[in-house]
Amino acid sequence: MKITYPTLAVMSIFALLAGLMLVQPVLAQGQEKAQIAEGELARVDAAAKTLSVKTSKGEMEFRYNDQTQISGAEGGVEGLATQSGAPVKVHFDAATKTATKIEVGKRK
Repeated sequence: MKITYPTLAVMSIFALLAGLMLVQPVLAQGQEKAQIAEGELARVDAAAKTLSVKTSKGEMEFRYNDQTQISGAEGGVEGLATQSGAPVKVHFDAATKTATKIEVGKRK
């Protein structure tokens, strides 16, 4: 059986499209996990590495770790503990409720 170049090209394109169709759900799943919560910083528990945020939907609690990026608070986590009442935006993993990034705004 003799395979020609046009046949190989069509088969290659088919294989590429099939691969993309298999990868797409995995990519979409990763995007659904990351979410953002905005509200007012209620409290920070440095010992338990948690923070609570008052949002329009109620109070939400998040964990944070050494990899969590904190901006807008001098001194990182220690500075965050002094920012009670400040507006915050928490980027978090929905599955684990672990903050990946915390942005602290200025109090009005």
